[in-house]
Amino acid sequence: MALKTVSAEEWLAEVARRTAMLPEGLGDYIGRFELTPAGMPLADIAAGHQAGDMLVDGDFRPPCLITAVDGHLTVDGLVSTQGGDGADGNATLIVFGDVRCKTLINEWASIIIVTGDLIVGDWVYAGREDSALLVGGDFRTPIYIGADIGVTVGGTIAVDYAYGYATDVPEPGQTYGGRKALENRSWREIAARLGLGREVTAEEELMQALDMRVITTGSLLPG
Repeated sequence: MALKTVSAEEWLAEVARRTAMLPEGLGDYIGRFELTPAGMPLADIAAGHQAGDMLVDGDFRPPCLITAVDGHLTVDGLVSTQGGDGADGNATLIVFGDVRCKTLINEWASIIIVTGDLIVGDWVYAGREDSALLVGGDFRTPIYIGADIGVTVGGTIAVDYAYGYATDVPEPGQTYGGRKALENRSWREIAARLGLGREVTAEEELMQALDMRVITTGSLLPG
């Protein structure tokens, strides 16, 4: 089912309505996000809305700069904020439900908010400047790369190889959530798992090598 194109004003009103129906702590935290690009007139922002569950064969790169799905999102392949009008970043994807996909990329000042569970079959890459990943429910994936950008998770976390950190959703009235257990591995273990054990000889080289791999191949995993 194709996304419905709506005005940015309509989109923001619908997101606010749905956010108000969430548990207080999660709704309060989502309300802190600036969901549209700073300084960009609303009239210039393409907005997409899906009422109900959404099934996608292949990859899902939202064609609109801001996108909301009012239901579960299930994608056979990649979910990425890099594509369509969000190709250069500053994109927002908010899902009022669960997200299940094979891989996920979120970067360059983009926001992904999942109010339910986020279940990713292969890997999550969310390690570039000013991006944000919020999961209201449980978060499960074999490999998570976040580096200096944490993932905020309201439920449980199950990650086999994680480079980065996680925080809890802040309680109402609190600015930050506490650190949350994440099965971190050393940078050497991450490099070895991703086939970069010989190429990466220092920690500061890891993210640069992973960035280049994602840019050139579209995957975290070796070819």
